[in-house]
Amino acid sequence: MPERRIRPLRHDLLAQVREAHDEKRFFTTTNKVLAKRLHRAVHAGKLISPLPQVYALPSHWMDLKAGERHLYTVRALATLHPDWTFCSVSAAVVHGLSVSYQLLGNVHVATTRHAHSASRAGITRHIVDHDEFREVDGIRVTSMSRTAFDAIRDAGFRSGLALADSALRVGGMKQEQLMMTCGRFDPHIRNKQRALEIIALADPRAESGGESVARAVMIELGAMPPMLQVLVGDQVDHMEEYRADFGWHLPDDSWVLGELDGHEKYTNPITTKGRNMVQVLADERIRESRVSASGAKIMRFSFAEAVKSKRMLHLLRAYGVPLGYPIPEVALAG
Repeated sequence: MPERRIRPLRHDLLAQVREAHDEKRFFTTTNKVLAKRLHRAVHAGKLISPLPQVYALPSHWMDLKAGERHLYTVRALATLHPDWTFCSVSAAVVHGLSVSYQLLGNVHVATTRHAHSASRAGITRHIVDHDEFREVDGIRVTSMSRTAFDAIRDAGFRSGLALADSALRVGGMKQEQLMMTCGRFDPHIRNKQRALEIIALADPRAESGGESVARAVMIELGAMPPMLQVLVGDQVDHMEEYRADFGWHLPDDSWVLGELDGHEKYTNPITTKGRNMVQVLADERIRESRVSASGAKIMRFSFAEAVKSKRMLHLLRAYGVPLGYPIPEVALAG
C-alpha cells in the first residue's frame, strides 16, 4: 500500500499558527469550523496539540525547551480563558522562577472552594483562597510568595531549593519576609512545614537553578556549607575581581573554589556579553589561571556530575572539603 502523502497546511492556517508563535504562545481558537481543520491537521501529523484547543507546528515545538513549551501553552490558555488564574509551577514559570523540567507536566490553575471547576486531562486545579492575584506579561497568576510556596510544596528537595532561591532572587524578597508570608497560609495545608524548611535554606545569591541544585546535593551529603559568589582578586594586575560560584575557607586557611560548568554560561547572551564561544572559552582559561594564582584549588564540575551524589561526594573529598555537617531533615526526606 503506497504511503499517504501529508499535504502542507493551508497558507492562512499556517500564517495564524506562526503569528501565535511570534507572540511566544501556541495557537488556539474557539471557532468550531477552524477547530475541525486543526484536529485533522493534528491527526495528519502537521500539528502538535499538547492540550485540547492548543496547537503548535512540530518544528516550533522541537525548537523550544521544556520551560518554554510550558510558558507558550500557558499563554495560549490565557488567551482562550482570560479569567483563569495560573498557580504553582505554571505561575512559577510565568514569574521567571527556576522550575525543574520534571515538574512541568500538567498546567496548574487556581480555583476556589465554592467553584465548580474540576481538574481534567492536562489541567490540575488547586484551591487557592485569600491571595492577591497578579498580572504578569498579560497572564493572571498567583502572587510571588503564594506561587513559590505552592510550587515548593510539591517539589523534591533539590527542585524546591532551586525554586526558593529564585523566588528570593527574582522577587527581591528577604528570606525572613517570604518565611513570614508563607507562615500565614492555612496551617492545615499539605506539606506546609516542609516548604518552610526549604525556604529557610534559600539564598538569593545562587545565580541559576543548576547552582541551587548543586548546593542541595552538598547539603544532602553533609558538606561544609559553601559561600556563594566568592570574589577573588586578580593576582597579576590587581585591577580585576573574579567571582566563583562556590567557596570553602578550609581549617588550614586554604581555599577551594567550586565552579559549575553549564551551557548557560556559554550560550546565554547575558553571560556571554556578545562574545562568541571561542572568546568565552579563552576568557574562561585566563580567568581560571588568574584565580589559581591566589593559591586556591579550583573544583570544576558539570551539572550531570552535581546531581550524582556519589560523584559529588568523591569530588568534595578529593578537594578536601570537610564533611560530616548536620543534614537538615528536609534534605534527608529528598
